[in-house]
Amino acid sequence: MNIAFGHTNMDLDCFGSLILIKRMFPDFTLVRSNLIHPAARNIYDFYSEYFEFLEPSELEGRSIDRIIIVDTSRAERVKEYFSHIRNSDPEITVIDHHPRDSADILGAQYQGMLLGSNTSYLGKLAREQGVKLRAEEATIALTGIYADTGQLIYENVRQEDYQAAAYCLEMGASLKLVKSFLETIKEDRQMTALHELLRTGAVHDIQGHSILISYLELDENIPGLAAVVEKIMSLENPDAYFALFFIPKNHTALLIARSQKPRIDLHELLSAFGGGGHQMAGSAKLECRDGRAFLQEFTAYLEKSLTPATRVRDIMTRNIHSISESASLLEASRLLESIEQTGVPVLDPGGALCGFISLRDIMKGRKASLMQAPVKAFMTRNPVISDGSHTMREIERIFFKYRISHLPVVEEGKLSGLVTRWDYLEYKKNQMDSGGNAL
Repeated sequence: MNIAFGHTNMDLDCFGSLILIKRMFPDFTLVRSNLIHPAARNIYDFYSEYFEFLEPSELEGRSIDRIIIVDTSRAERVKEYFSHIRNSDPEITVIDHHPRDSADILGAQYQGMLLGSNTSYLGKLAREQGVKLRAEEATIALTGIYADTGQLIYENVRQEDYQAAAYCLEMGASLKLVKSFLETIKEDRQMTALHELLRTGAVHDIQGHSILISYLELDENIPGLAAVVEKIMSLENPDAYFALFFIPKNHTALLIARSQKPRIDLHELLSAFGGGGHQMAGSAKLECRDGRAFLQEFTAYLEKSLTPATRVRDIMTRNIHSISESASLLEASRLLESIEQTGVPVLDPGGALCGFISLRDIMKGRKASLMQAPVKAFMTRNPVISDGSHTMREIERIFFKYRISHLPVVEEGKLSGLVTRWDYLEYKKNQMDSGGNAL
């Protein structure tokens, strides 16, 4: 007998992966976890007949030849299945899109890619093999892709995620149904938690990152807390959000986190507490005597562990062109043309920054037929500057607040660099590692 299953507490990406496994490997029987994530309950309730799941207990006494495990490479998350597999020495294949540094399933062969969702990788394989899906199967798969990629806008999304989504749409996936399955904040308890977290959350500047931290005590666990965290993440837009839920009666803490910066790697950060997940989404469940004491411990841990945020001095151009305030507009025009720039800093006779001249300023002089006038007559005086310590979030605000395209950097009274909007956009575009790396 050949079987396939995903991690315990099956989520939407897990269901999306398994529906593709069933179509691609028809000789495999799917096995479902005894726990289903609240966000995936509707998918299971509506489409359970498409999966034809076995219960883990139904594996008792069966000889298992081959196993495919999807969406996890950690033994702890699949032990509920292996506890029922006896007297077998199966061939095990793990298909996962998580980093492999925590992989510990003995004897397994691993395959996958670092994509936004695991369903995307299997969708890539299915598309390449010409596999045809029913519209319902395509809808399940597309829901899994959208759930794990933030509807294809998380920063760990790759080209293959979009291609897999397009494949599902070609197979007849319904976007209306996908949207309805992703509307996960429906219960009153979720809304109460949402309002309380918004009220009590505090933003901390940690290593130059804007970190939102919330703490909430609960009488019991509330299904769908991850959806609440994601909603707050989208509303508040911090660099990362850590929500700590503590249940005093059993001394259980649940830490749910979301990030939108590669330098805040949640998989790495939460592994210290027995948790994990993706680079941009993770969680940990732990036992602790006091929730607020752990909150202080965790905040101190972030102070020590977070990689410092990128600052202006890290991306600025150091070898920059400048021009004297006494130079003519014509000279400035020729300089900008030769260096293919739209503006340069202006220096006084002592070499200090005193202004900025742009093509727009030069055009004003040209229209007035004053191209021989000195730069200082048309330059922008007292330009907005940085001392090199501004973070990327602060730089974005400066560009839009002052509607400028160039930001001179002055350190210890001397012009030391220049950052342009283009530099900022290139940083934003390239801050993620190149996509599609095989695990």
